[in-house]
Amino acid sequence: MSNIMETMEKKVMPPMTKLNNNKVIKALTMGMMATMPLTLGTCLVAIAANFPMKAWSDLLAKTGIGVQMNAVINGTTQLMALYIVIAIAFNYAKIKGHDGMTAAMLSLGSFIVLMPQQVMVDKTPILALTKDYLGSTAIFGGMVIALLVTALYCQLDKKGIVIKMPDSVPEMVSKSLSPTFIAMIIFLIVLIVRIGFAATPYGNIFDFITKTVGLPIMKFGASPWSVVVVFMIINFLWFFGIHPNTILSVYMPVLITAGTANITAFQSGKPLPYFAFSALAAYIGLGGAGSTLGLAICMLTGRSERYKTMGKLSIVPSIFNINEPLIFGVPIMFNPVYFIPMILSTPVGAAVGLVFIKLGAHAKMNPTIQLPWTMPQPVAAAISTGLFAALGVCCAVAAVTLLYFPFFKYADRQALKEEQEEVVAV
Repeated sequence: MSNIMETMEKKVMPPMTKLNNNKVIKALTMGMMATMPLTLGTCLVAIAANFPMKAWSDLLAKTGIGVQMNAVINGTTQLMALYIVIAIAFNYAKIKGHDGMTAAMLSLGSFIVLMPQQVMVDKTPILALTKDYLGSTAIFGGMVIALLVTALYCQLDKKGIVIKMPDSVPEMVSKSLSPTFIAMIIFLIVLIVRIGFAATPYGNIFDFITKTVGLPIMKFGASPWSVVVVFMIINFLWFFGIHPNTILSVYMPVLITAGTANITAFQSGKPLPYFAFSALAAYIGLGGAGSTLGLAICMLTGRSERYKTMGKLSIVPSIFNINEPLIFGVPIMFNPVYFIPMILSTPVGAAVGLVFIKLGAHAKMNPTIQLPWTMPQPVAAAISTGLFAALGVCCAVAAVTLLYFPFFKYADRQALKEEQEEVVAV
């Protein structure tokens, strides 16, 4: 174990730290996190709009309130690409030491300019923007545009290509007009890019990015097995003290794209394109990385004072998916006893999840319901899917508890032995 720890410290931690401090990764992470008020803030409306009760659904349809409720979802999660462009551009510019609002406006303008702006209605072209290029299918394209436009703006701003206003001009006016030359250059480049892609079989940059980059990434990254592999890697790194935010920040675009695509399909009455991927997520990370809720439950049966106390202190936070008290307090980190269950907890939970998915426990899954990560997972499953799914999650908790139990009993016996030896010594 000491050799593994030494290798991790020398070979893995430096590049992971470097990746975590990368300005692009930071901008993506901060930009994605900035959209959370849109997804979490609409969860109550989403629950009410899609509550599985026929009398309630009929009432919403009859009064027209259902249409108004869906407008909240259509105006937030269905336009996620727009918000992501603004958030990433703003944060990337701020990280690089430039004006975030200017970068956000230039990126948003470029995003819309590059978008198809005609819709055929009865063979007649109508000037309009479609949700196809504002939601899930445009997220990857929006990320690329936000990063490239912001990088170009920052580079030109750094070179001083700005309009110098007299000191008598108010600062607010001067700040608004100074990047005019930069905006001219950027929109000229954007126009050339639009013309260039219009001449290709793709027709626009969004379809090009989606087909050449987005689809391959989603095909691999949003498969049920990939989420298992990613969370096993997260567990592995967390065991060695490397915070999972590094991996999650890279994986976040896949999670958001899959979630938004499911919402779009659900609103249109179509099958969810990433159904198994989203359903399986409920069965991994139970109580936090490593499904440590199972260990917290085991500790309630402990005989040693150390684990009895830790069990009482950690069970409530673990129920709400907060496991830092266990990671650092037991500790699980760098503790060889818990290495195997920490890694295997993800495939064990996933195996239970696959069984319940096959049994139809998630057939009524409602992807529009986005709940806080601190929501206990059985409760979250009951709200977003139904009681059968909640039962499945409870079975997964039981499975990972059984996985942790023999390892915990060994550690508990060792702790009890040490406590008894201390009493004898006194």
